[in-house]
Amino acid sequence: MQVIQHNIKRLSKYTYTQDGSKTTSTIEDAPQVVQRIWKELHDLGVAIFRHRKDKKRWEIDTGDTFTAIHVGKSSFYIPNEKTTKPLHFVRKTPYGKDNKGMKVLEVASNMDCDDVFHHIDLLEDILRKIRRPNIFIRFINFVKSLFA
Repeated sequence: MQVIQHNIKRLSKYTYTQDGSKTTSTIEDAPQVVQRIWKELHDLGVAIFRHRKDKKRWEIDTGDTFTAIHVGKSSFYIPNEKTTKPLHFVRKTPYGKDNKGMKVLEVASNMDCDDVFHHIDLLEDILRKIRRPNIFIRFINFVKSLFA
């Protein structure tokens, strides 16, 4: 189990964003392993990542703007391609135009890096199945769309 050491004062959780703010640190100030997590999640299309200290969840939720995939203590928020509401992260440019990728990464102070990388592997498997459903699921979805 590899627990990370942060470059800032001891907190119960640490929040990183691209440019930092009054309440977050810049990802450039994060430990190397956290920067690696940021990059891997960015490449997968995740916009927000949370790693909880204690609570575990195992579910997938779909809302107006995000699909949330909860794997153990890790939660991955992926913007939906077609949203009913515009989504902005501080910038005036709506998310999805030239404003893509990771925006917020929040980790518990006791984060187990091996655990997080395992959860990222599980996320990749889930995304592969969601984005490329088998022929039976595609057929069921097609039939549902006929009656929607």
